[in-house]
Amino acid sequence: MTIYRGLVEQQARRFSTPGRVEIAKAIVADHRGSAPVDSGEYRDGATVTTRGDDVAVFNRDSTSVYKELGTSDTPAHATMINAARKYGRYSGWMPR
Repeated sequence: MTIYRGLVEQQARRFSTPGRVEIAKAIVADHRGSAPVDSGEYRDGATVTTRGDDVAVFNRDSTSVYKELGTSDTPAHATMINAARKYGRYSGWMPR
């Protein structure tokens, strides 16, 4: 029997996409439940994006990166990062 690794990985991604979308939605819900609210753009800007079998959590607020990761004079909130960590391994940027 020959197992084609690339084909197996492609099929695994395709079959796991609905579950990964559900996890992404849970991350967004957790983020919205704990995000600080001033104008609501940071909290409400979180959304799930999909392109083919790729699933990502994204924030449309143009200043979300500063709110999430912090700056030299603003503390990090890291609500989306903390939510993502609850559901699996997180390998992105780390807050200050």
